[in-house]
Amino acid sequence: MRRRMRWTIGAAILLHLGLTACGGPQANTPAAATESADAELVIQATNYQFDQPEYHIKAGESVRVILEAKGNHGLEVKELGLKLDPNQTDQVIKPDKPGTYEFYCTILCGPGHKDMRAKLIVD
Repeated sequence: MRRRMRWTIGAAILLHLGLTACGGPQANTPAAATESADAELVIQATNYQFDQPEYHIKAGESVRVILEAKGNHGLEVKELGLKLDPNQTDQVIKPDKPGTYEFYCTILCGPGHKDMRAKLIVD
């Protein structure tokens, strides 16, 4: 009887954790996708490089940044609170002041990973 009880409790915990991790029925609709933005910036990542060495956006303007990755890639700009990966492929940011921010691939993607860098320039 105790063994059956333990199995039932264990299964219930695993089911709960699985549903929590998946986010339930809204898992395929990130919160950022519903947030409006003034502009859109698409960054493509593939073969250990981003598609451009520099990306430009305007200060004071809300921008939806979208990561389109072929392979397992992510990016982060800590100063702007931007973090994208295969689980969150877009995010709206609104940088207030001009500057140049270097970003890099945040997921160990292979032998060219260390060279996978670019700049986000806020004009």
